[in-house]
Amino acid sequence: MSHLITAIVWIDKAFTTLIFLPILYILYRKFRTAKTWTPRALQLYLVCKVLVILFLVRIFCAGFIFTPVNYGRFTDSGLFPLIKAIFYSDLP
Repeated sequence: MSHLITAIVWIDKAFTTLIFLPILYILYRKFRTAKTWTPRALQLYLVCKVLVILFLVRIFCAGFIFTPVNYGRFTDSGLFPLIKAIFYSDLP
């Protein structure tokens, strides 16, 4: 179980580090002068939008739901080791 949590934390760190790539692609496609949307470009654009929305949800959860004030509420949860590893990694 700890290997799974470690893998998920690694994926989360990579995701939050590399989120600028989908954001740059969205900006590039939105402000490009020639707007030829091939099906592949449209699909990649939609995937990038979903990734950015997931990132915004993750930031919202980290900022408003999984705060140190609410730490006691999540200690009884079955997913607490995962929540602690992702959102409370700076707490002892």
